Amino acid sequence: MIALTGGKTGGHISPLIAVANQLKGDVLYVGSKRSLEEKWAHRYRIAFLGLPLENNRWLAIVRAYFFLKKNLKVPPKAVFSSGGYVSLPLLLYAVIKRIPIYLLEENRIMGRSNAFFAIFAKKIFLSYELPKMRRTYQVVGQPLLNPTPSYLNYPQYRSDILVIGGSLGSEPLCRIAQMLSREFSVVLLAGRYAKKWGSKPNLNVLESVEDLPSLMLQSRLVISRAGAATSAEIFSVSKPCILIPSRKTKKNHQYLNALYFKEKGCAMLVSEDDGEEAIFQAVRALLHRETLRLNMQLAQRQMVSKDSAFIIAKELMKHDV
Repeated sequence: MIALTGGKTGGHISPLIAVANQLKGDVLYVGSKRSLEEKWAHRYRIAFLGLPLENNRWLAIVRAYFFLKKNLKVPPKAVFSSGGYVSLPLLLYAVIKRIPIYLLEENRIMGRSNAFFAIFAKKIFLSYELPKMRRTYQVVGQPLLNPTPSYLNYPQYRSDILVIGGSLGSEPLCRIAQMLSREFSVVLLAGRYAKKWGSKPNLNVLESVEDLPSLMLQSRLVISRAGAATSAEIFSVSKPCILIPSRKTKKNHQYLNALYFKEKGCAMLVSEDDGEEAIFQAVRALLHRETLRLNMQLAQRQMVSKDSAFIIAKELMKHDV
């Protein structure tokens, strides 16, 4: 059995699901009870073990460790983690039981849980090259949940702009979507804010979709936060994009992601503080300058590896014999 862990946001969850879909044999997803990762695991028919991680962070990790010790009748052959607080109990369990640990770092800076457990990891898979890596690592790209999106899905949502607020939603991006709808046709993925904002003329508001890359194909450009998973999905369909990184992320990793993608020519970078006119100027430039769009799409294609999930799964399956 191979155990997967990581959660809270879609960015941590989707690469794990992508790898699970490539694994042969028993797979167990370990995450928090009544969580987004539990919903995704059930949707993709992956066995799930929910941990009691609701309150009291450090004490909860200790309790969750003993919960694992009691409920994992057969220890996994290997553990694969995409990071996040919910991964800590299983990683601690793996260290104590001397189970091989593999980590996935999607961002341009190592997350806290990955940084802490890196010393114990057999290998760290990277979506992008990181500076000063001293551990055993392999750059594999970002595992994609849907490597073959279709133009035939979501034709009713054709638009100039798709605005993506992330799996948890983003009120600043909701405001930007409403502002842009004064001049352009806009589709907004609003997450938990969908009911609050609601559809209006020139603005279609959705809570979520199961096939985000296919929805992206219906737009002329995408505006998004700079999470690694969503950015990789944008690049996978070669869609011109503007990234507006969240200011609330740990270690400011979304800004570092967006800056890296801008330097590679894959995206435009706009700050929340840049104001209304800066966003309108960026949108108009992408919509009206074909050369800019084509160069961005060419740069994006250089960033995509559609074999990432298979490469990781192949490494994990060496232990599941």
